Amino acid sequence: MTAQLTPTTVIGDGFLAAHLAARLRDVPALVLVAELDRLAEHNDTIVECLGTGRPLLFVGTWRSFVYIGPYWRPGTAGCPHCLVTRTANSPFGPDFAGDALAEAVPRDIDVCVLGPAVLGMVEAYVRAATDDGSVIVVDGQNGTAERRNLLADSTCPSCGVTTSDTVPAFTDAPLTKLAPTTLRTAELDAETVEREYLFSGLGLFTEVRQDLQSPIGACSVELSTRWGRREPAIGRGRTYRGSRTIAVLEGLERYAGLHRGGRRAPVRAAYREVADTAVHPLDLGTHPRESYRLPGFRYREFHPDTVVDWVWAYSFRRRDRVLVPERAAFWGPRHDGETAFVYDTSNGCALGNSVEEAVLHGLREVAERDSFLLTWYRRLTLPEVDLATAPESVQALVRKARLFTGFGFRAFQSTMEYGMPTFWLVAENTADDGPRVLAGAGAHPDPAQAIAGGLHELIGSVMATQHSYPRRRPDGLAMLADPGLITRMEDHSLVGALPEARERYAFLLDGDHDRVALADVPALVTTGDDLRADLDLAVSGVLAAGLDVLVVDQTMPELRRTGLACVRVLVPGAVPMTFGHRNRRTVGLPRLTEGTGVPYRSGLADGEEVGCVPHPFP
Repeated sequence: MTAQLTPTTVIGDGFLAAHLAARLRDVPALVLVAELDRLAEHNDTIVECLGTGRPLLFVGTWRSFVYIGPYWRPGTAGCPHCLVTRTANSPFGPDFAGDALAEAVPRDIDVCVLGPAVLGMVEAYVRAATDDGSVIVVDGQNGTAERRNLLADSTCPSCGVTTSDTVPAFTDAPLTKLAPTTLRTAELDAETVEREYLFSGLGLFTEVRQDLQSPIGACSVELSTRWGRREPAIGRGRTYRGSRTIAVLEGLERYAGLHRGGRRAPVRAAYREVADTAVHPLDLGTHPRESYRLPGFRYREFHPDTVVDWVWAYSFRRRDRVLVPERAAFWGPRHDGETAFVYDTSNGCALGNSVEEAVLHGLREVAERDSFLLTWYRRLTLPEVDLATAPESVQALVRKARLFTGFGFRAFQSTMEYGMPTFWLVAENTADDGPRVLAGAGAHPDPAQAIAGGLHELIGSVMATQHSYPRRRPDGLAMLADPGLITRMEDHSLVGALPEARERYAFLLDGDHDRVALADVPALVTTGDDLRADLDLAVSGVLAAGLDVLVVDQTMPELRRTGLACVRVLVPGAVPMTFGHRNRRTVGLPRLTEGTGVPYRSGLADGEEVGCVPHPFP
């Protein structure tokens, strides 16, 4: 709906503002013209519109780009601040300083090109602007214009709303699986994904890279965060189109875990004040004491009198709400000076078409990482899976991967006491040079899908390490001698791939092993078509093992618009995945330190510190 025409007021500095002020007489809104990196200088105008309800048409400029829109009415989502947030730290907007600088712009757009034709285009689009949530992007270099939807920012101080809780709302609607072993109730349409999230400049993801050297479809996207860091998301599948969709979905999962948009304020208290309704932070696993004593270590030891933020989660064991530390529910950085007790990652975050579906897949990931780290840190003796007994699709994937990489692939059953099928996967180089061994994992109620999914990830790790190994081998040798130098995710796989580190895998790769056919590995899939039954089966296994499943709803309005749900699954007592050897969380976990309930024999020497050898997870 377009408002009634009223006299136009143009606010702003510079040639474009003067040009529009001289020519516009009939635009039904206040027109604000500003460079994207100088919007803060006009906050008073936005605040005035908030107070009066007056509609605002934003005309933003950034180098050769002119953004006509959004046409914003106070009380609706999608304002000029949202536009700046979506374009920031990308080739389409200003760089904001943060954890790392944005990558170089791939083309020269330093010169603002606003010739007569471009000015005419801008004026015409300003006159035709409507409040439908769209933005016209004019590129002054080539004289093109595109209409794009602005994805509103639910954390925006001007138009964001706080209406939802972090306790998940389970559904009463039927949750019919697409197939007996397909734990999804619907497939998100690729066109919807790209339209809503992948459009250039105004979406969450501004770059797509396709790996044309991979034996499988592999794509990556990058999430530009407002604090400057770029968060990668990778998708792998049978086709490039499918892998691109998977990459975007993984990126959405990271986006929801980085932010707390649309959420009510957390509970701020010391643990001692909320102990009756809160999870004890030490039960989530903490760092070794020596890590906390390191100069510059970013985390502080837990104390029951330390005041922190808490959010509500759902406990399957208690069948009630419980409080968990906010930093355990949302893993993104904070800039308010609050220091977390522990380092955290996106482990256990998952998307689904419903909360139940998301919880099941989040639990899969928790099990995958827990079984991997338990195996490595305790040097567990696992039975080897005879891949010749796997379905033909898995065998074909192994053959194709061996052809492309030159590595041989092996799988070991690592299913823990709670019953979720998990596998420890290994790729070993058959040549005499280059990286020697890389490791990965897979988890899924269907064992064949667990191995296939894990192989997709491991193949990507092998190819990435092969590419970087000649350049990074000296770094790897230094990290092998001093594990404290291992600080990033890719450092772990690099050190583990060194031929000099091959002995670390001897407990698993050498000697005699029991062998098992894949068909003999117990599945955790029900025979019915209700996904809820599969979730109940998976959760009941965790509860029977004496553990709990905690669920935090991370779904932001940006995801809810396409019917997606996002959760964080926490299992106190499970070993959390960490990167950076000093960041390992090995304290307060009896299953790790004492082997409580773990169904495999440990090869640890008497008195040996658990976790002293850095893990090789990629």
